[in-house]
Amino acid sequence: MTRFAFRGSAADYDHWAALGNQGWGFQDVLPYFTRLESDADFGEQPWHGDHGPLPIRRYLDLELSEVAAAGLLALEAVGFPLVADHNRPGALGAGRMPMNAHDGVRVTTADAYLPIGGTPPNLTIRPDTQVAEVILDGTRAQGVRLLDGTVIDAGWVVLSAGTYGTPAILLRSGIGPAEDLRSVGIPVRVDLPGVGANLADHGGVDIDCGYRAPARAAPILHLVATFHSASSPSDQPPDLLLWLSDPRGPAGGPALFEIDLVLLKPRSKGSVRLRSPDPAEPPLIDLPSLRDPFDVERLAEGYRRGLEVASRPEIRRLCADPLPPPPRDAEALRGLVRADSYSLPHVVGTCSMGTRPEDGAVVDPSGCVHGTQRLSVVDASIMPDAPSGFTHLPTIMLAERLADHLAAQH
Repeated sequence: MTRFAFRGSAADYDHWAALGNQGWGFQDVLPYFTRLESDADFGEQPWHGDHGPLPIRRYLDLELSEVAAAGLLALEAVGFPLVADHNRPGALGAGRMPMNAHDGVRVTTADAYLPIGGTPPNLTIRPDTQVAEVILDGTRAQGVRLLDGTVIDAGWVVLSAGTYGTPAILLRSGIGPAEDLRSVGIPVRVDLPGVGANLADHGGVDIDCGYRAPARAAPILHLVATFHSASSPSDQPPDLLLWLSDPRGPAGGPALFEIDLVLLKPRSKGSVRLRSPDPAEPPLIDLPSLRDPFDVERLAEGYRRGLEVASRPEIRRLCADPLPPPPRDAEALRGLVRADSYSLPHVVGTCSMGTRPEDGAVVDPSGCVHGTQRLSVVDASIMPDAPSGFTHLPTIMLAERLADHLAAQH
């Protein structure tokens, strides 16, 4: 299994800075992207690194499968320019997906940062351990209480429990929207309306191209094509993506070849709330889905573009089954998109970074939780909105950057 190493647009991070998050523009975060990676294909370029812990490659030495090669020709035929490096600033078009893998095997952050025999002596790992709450003296963090009642004292608490887990811990600690906390019987320590709000996610819809021949055993390579919807300005991040992967399925059996349509810059928002004060009970997660009609319109536009690609002769000559009949009109297409959409999931935003808590910000640009002391969040929940790439590399980037900030403070 590989993890995709697709950063997104430089304009994503410039937008973070424009929201008031000083130090988060693309030129500010680029050194941390280059620090984390060792790009085997373009490491000599100034926007890449070649000595970082995470290997990045596009398997340029491997031929595309017959189907993927046909897919790339079809993308080019309908007007997508070819892109060698999707992580180049300003890249827009079709090409191979960058992946963080070595010899076809995913390199996790644990593999890269905590190799066997290389774990730092000041790190204690407690597997299968759940945090119940942050222990506060007034508004100052002093440690955490685990689900079994164990207390771990700390001079500074950093939460990295993810887009679902981090807001749940803050809420159980009395940090969040006052009305929501009172509704589940939790005393309010810090009234912070944005905790658990602003949940953003990439939504997708698939087109089954009708391929029914066997898949090649390995490797599974991926192509992506980025583009702007008709309503998205060209100087903004691309808001739509077509994703084609090699046919996949059981060994020796018929394989599936799909075109996935992904909405990269959604407007719809969801939330994370508590069902009860019991830390053993999972939070109530309300995914954004496609509740904003603007998201439905753009994903429908992407579906039409995907059908155009899937209908090309380069692909049809390899696919025995016909394409599904196109929706008869715009309303039918919108209904199809609503019914068939899914979460990728690339969830972010539930502890959004910003300068104004009254506008929904949970942490400041240094990752510190508003209204508290010695309490930080370092995970994808602090992203103000979804990047126009996948969330894996941006999350590691922000961890690298905020680790530097915390180290400087201590």
